[in-house]
Amino acid sequence: MKKLLTIVMVLLASLAQARETVTVIYAWSPADAAANFHRQLVQESNRIQDRFTFVFDTRPGAGGSIAANHVLNNPNHILATASAFYIRPNFFPTESHDLTRFRGLFPACAAPAVISSKKYRSWADVPANTRLTIGMSGLGTTTHLIAHQLLKRYPQIVIVPYKSTSDALIAVLNDSTDFSVNFLGDSAQYLEGRTRVYQLGITGNQTVNGVQPLSQQGFPRDLELMNVVAQLAIPTTVSDSRVQELREIFLRAGKTTAVAEAYKVDYCSSINQMPSAEVQPWYVRQVADWKRLTQGVNLQ
Repeated sequence: MKKLLTIVMVLLASLAQARETVTVIYAWSPADAAANFHRQLVQESNRIQDRFTFVFDTRPGAGGSIAANHVLNNPNHILATASAFYIRPNFFPTESHDLTRFRGLFPACAAPAVISSKKYRSWADVPANTRLTIGMSGLGTTTHLIAHQLLKRYPQIVIVPYKSTSDALIAVLNDSTDFSVNFLGDSAQYLEGRTRVYQLGITGNQTVNGVQPLSQQGFPRDLELMNVVAQLAIPTTVSDSRVQELREIFLRAGKTTAVAEAYKVDYCSSINQMPSAEVQPWYVRQVADWKRLTQGVNLQ
């Protein structure tokens, strides 16, 4: 009897210590710098508590909609995504995900996109009437909208879609295009040497690493809103108490040095300590801002 009681107590203790599994689904390539932000957040979240086991996984494709719909159809899943999450439903309303079925959970960080060129050192060198080309990471994406803003000053620019920002940067390095939309971390390795690129301007409203905002160089002010935001979103079916429980863990993990260092790789400025009361209003503004910014953009 004593032996049986011991076994029961051990089993009960094991059950008490069992962690609940929550899967964080990243919507893009697992090799992305932003994937590392979320991967590091998951690792730190596991380290600091014993209530949950967070698992990092990816479901890339369809501008983030594959991952978004996967999360909606699977309990205990969280979506890790970027600004394109808000954009794609405006272009493909019947083939995408429903933004009203999500709520904001954890805004992580905001990274400026940069216009890079191998051919031109500054906008003063760019001819006004010559045909120009710019590469970006696919139609109906954040980088596509950024490239579209440049047409308001240089209407002769032809937008060329690639599979990723890395591919678009390689096209510049190979002299296939005049410009690319990518990230500061992508092109940092090419700022010196024989094969080099020039960073002509960034989104947002702050100078970063010596690169001026495009809005301060004669381009539309809307570019100040077009930083790429890494974030977690969660289905609206999840209870408020559950959302807050998860947020408190991510807030603690977000303060760690490891997460901060992961942001620095891509010059992503942290917004991960946003007060809980501000998260959903921020989410609603993102939906509205990106809906407006997609107006008048042609996917052809």
